[in-house]
Amino acid sequence: MTTTRLSTGAFGVLVAATIAAFFVSQHLKVTTPLIQGAPRPVPGVINPLHPVRCGNYLSGSTTISFYLQHRSDDVDVYVVDAADEIVRTVASGRHMRKDERNPDGVFHWDGRLPDGRVAPDGTYYFRVALLHQGRTINLNEPQQTVKVKTVPPRPVVVGVSPAVIPSDSGSTRVTIRYAGNETRSATVLLYRMDGAAQPELVKTFVTGWNRQTTVWDGTIRGRPAPAGSYLVGVEVTDGACNTGRWPPQLPPSPAVLARAGVSVR
Repeated sequence: MTTTRLSTGAFGVLVAATIAAFFVSQHLKVTTPLIQGAPRPVPGVINPLHPVRCGNYLSGSTTISFYLQHRSDDVDVYVVDAADEIVRTVASGRHMRKDERNPDGVFHWDGRLPDGRVAPDGTYYFRVALLHQGRTINLNEPQQTVKVKTVPPRPVVVGVSPAVIPSDSGSTRVTIRYAGNETRSATVLLYRMDGAAQPELVKTFVTGWNRQTTVWDGTIRGRPAPAGSYLVGVEVTDGACNTGRWPPQLPPSPAVLARAGVSVR
């Protein structure tokens, strides 16, 4: 009788432990990520309309990759816009083995809609549907999104101060205010306006990241700038290697010169 009670008790403990282990396992599957591999689109900014070599990548398309952590499954992968609307299916029913990232978990998007048109400029993210698990994962953290950007930056020089500097001092500081650099660095373009039908580019220098003011020290090639008239321009390149320049055309208009002209006397 005692043996039977012990056996029954041990069996009950075993059943309870099994049930507890099952719920712990299910809890872990719910609370730990279903996909791994730090998925993020590379590159993170694309221009399908005018793709170019941009750093180590072509700017016309993006690639995201990841692997399944808990079990194999079939997946659908979608591109979703900022309004949470699906704009493109990049994979349908693809089988992914557990812990296999390449080639199972590599997905490409060419930045286009199903009819071949380029997707509108904006921010997009990838949505992954695990078909047999009945779960959907949105890869929409800021570092997981991709931007379509076909319009170049539109930088502008807002003003320079002072507008007149002496030619006999190499320590003169000219403050340049600019905008439209989209939080990125800019390249200042200094043109000499005297003696030629087309302005001559005499100096360039890069500004700090995410700034809208910089300083020209009044020198060219390490020496005080010769007396004359100068124009301050600016150029900005975005993450898709689209480049915008101000002024958009040379020679500049009188209004541009009034805003960004510098005289050295």
